[in-house]
Amino acid sequence: MHRLPSSAPSLRPALFALLLALPFAAQAAEAPKQPAAAPAAAADPVVIKINGSDIHRSEVVAIQRSLGQQAASMPLEQFYQRIQERLIVSKLLGDAAKAAKLDTDPEVKADVAKAQDELKAQLAKAQEQIVTKVFVSHLEAKAATDAAVKALYDKNFKDKPGEPEVHARHILVDSEDEAKAIIADLDKGGDFGKIADEKSKDKGGNGGDLGWFTKDKMVPEFSTAAFKLAKGEYTKAPVKSQFGWHVIQVEDTRVAPPQTFDEVKDKLKAELGNEAVEAKIKELQGKAKIEVFQVDGSPMPPPAPPAAPAAPAAGPTLVPTPAPAK
Repeated sequence: MHRLPSSAPSLRPALFALLLALPFAAQAAEAPKQPAAAPAAAADPVVIKINGSDIHRSEVVAIQRSLGQQAASMPLEQFYQRIQERLIVSKLLGDAAKAAKLDTDPEVKADVAKAQDELKAQLAKAQEQIVTKVFVSHLEAKAATDAAVKALYDKNFKDKPGEPEVHARHILVDSEDEAKAIIADLDKGGDFGKIADEKSKDKGGNGGDLGWFTKDKMVPEFSTAAFKLAKGEYTKAPVKSQFGWHVIQVEDTRVAPPQTFDEVKDKLKAELGNEAVEAKIKELQGKAKIEVFQVDGSPMPPPAPPAAPAAPAAGPTLVPTPAPAK
């Protein structure tokens, strides 16, 4: 059996690190190449030849994708030279290791066996995740039928009036005094839109227009003030919120039309699906025997005893009245 010289133990981790960093390269060297049809070959050309072994473009792309989402979204050309160089080095070192019969080394075999066990565990976990995902999707699909979604829409939305809405503008400034000065300008006939474009911190070039909104879409202080105003009115006192000081003008008010089925269909489907999954989880938890341990594997501490009830408040001491002497 061929053994590495005494200096090998210090080099072996570095060698394995390099080879494991390019798992696809090892696969490319090992996998026998099947003859490909002409269109497939054109789509996946050979980009490197090393001592008669072919490496295809798809293997370079696979390594680029393994570098993360950001790298995968960038042009392959930006990575090609570095990946190409590492593939060549990895292949040459791998061939040299085989030529030295290191694939029969007991330590190498042990490392390979360990890696195979880890891959099997990862594959089993991936299979479990896929099966679970399909199971959940079946639960959701069974619950969120077209009929069930329509029935939920009819119950919660059909023929029911929409929520009150206001169409408002605002001017946002840093201080109460600035807001009071703006209100004074409006009292003199100032144009709200022009003042908003000139002085508001909320720059949009649209005269402070916020469009239509329901009460829950704005912070409470703002909504409370806005929904008290009638059409054309503005706040006579500054409104304070976490963003600063507001002057608000209501352009119009209305009750929003009911949401159509198509507008809420996807939301209702998700709601029905979530309810079905939560119900199944609750059912499974009720039937299962579940034991939870601490992070080090030791038993969980017993639950703390319930607190003793508080002593009743002391009332006035009643002293019996002595009977009158006879």
